[in-house]
Amino acid sequence: MTYNKAYFQELIIEQIAGVISEEDSHLLEQAIQNDPRIKQLWDEMQQVLTSDKAQTFFNNIDENKAWNTIQPEIKPVRSIRHGWAGAIKWLSIAALLCVAFTAGYYWRQIPVNNLVAAKKNLKTPSIELRLANGEHINLSDTSKKVINMSFAHLKKGVNGLSYQVDNSKNEEWSTLLIPSKLNYRIVLSDGTQVWLNSVSSLRFPFSFLGKTREVYLTGEAFFKVAKNAAHPFIVHTGQTDVKVLGTEFNVNTYHADEIVTSLVEGSVSTSGGDKQKMLLQPGYQAVYTSGSGFRAQPFDPGVELAWMNDIYYFHNTKLHDISDVLLRWFDVKVVFDDPAKADEAFSGAIQKNKPIEVFIQNIKASAGVSALLKEGVLHIR
Repeated sequence: MTYNKAYFQELIIEQIAGVISEEDSHLLEQAIQNDPRIKQLWDEMQQVLTSDKAQTFFNNIDENKAWNTIQPEIKPVRSIRHGWAGAIKWLSIAALLCVAFTAGYYWRQIPVNNLVAAKKNLKTPSIELRLANGEHINLSDTSKKVINMSFAHLKKGVNGLSYQVDNSKNEEWSTLLIPSKLNYRIVLSDGTQVWLNSVSSLRFPFSFLGKTREVYLTGEAFFKVAKNAAHPFIVHTGQTDVKVLGTEFNVNTYHADEIVTSLVEGSVSTSGGDKQKMLLQPGYQAVYTSGSGFRAQPFDPGVELAWMNDIYYFHNTKLHDISDVLLRWFDVKVVFDDPAKADEAFSGAIQKNKPIEVFIQNIKASAGVSALLKEGVLHIR
């Protein structure tokens, strides 16, 4: 069995919290005995999560506020530039896990009829994993956290999807699809972390074989690639290929005529279909336009990567382009009853975790446009 750190981190948290399944507990015990890396991880996390500070935190959790707490706190995507460290990191994860299970307890106490009625009113799309054999797995289904397959064990945790491969010689290409409204994170077999924005997909192998590690992206994603100089990591977008050895970068393919690769750390080599190439330095992005090739320009990570914190900043942006974000983030179609309004430019921000009505009121107040939301369609005139 190959070593996937994120996968065992999830198992250890559940073991310490006392909510692990019998099968997973046996798997973890065997791994601790047979793999010194996992034994070290177990010792480090156990020391932090069983400390007096952690126990005091758990004891002070207000169960009556559990559901209200977990909704804003648990996010499938977190900012890379504000990473957790040491005890704070694992205390935070464990706390969220405990609150999540407490919330689940209270949720199960709601009468069945109320649950059915609520379900009918919810139209939340599902994150889906399509396997090579044609099977579709609903990753948004919270009733099943562990999925065991013939070649791998999938684990759906508070931080997204991680997996453990039984046979490292089996590629098993699959596609992860993220619908509108949602974000998601996956940890690949080599330890590479990928955060996917709404309306995006990632085609990847469960095991990387050969001399390169290759994936295929549509939409937008942030990559934190595990370093491996002997096996370059390549992201295919259809028009460009991004080649790295181990680094952090963002790729945006939402606009078919413009592919943007933004480098946060390390180095990136990107090439286009016309055989043009560009080597990026941190703080710069390569903008590729079919027919015109590449151009390099500086970028602000706080703005470019804000989507990972469910925020979209725009400055002098045409309302037509902003409407694309509304469709991806809120599944709301924008119709310009006055076509001239589509080319008007605005500055501001959109927050995914707030109702779209907040954005509507802001543009009505600041831009003097008339906007009406009716049956999932935003009319602007």
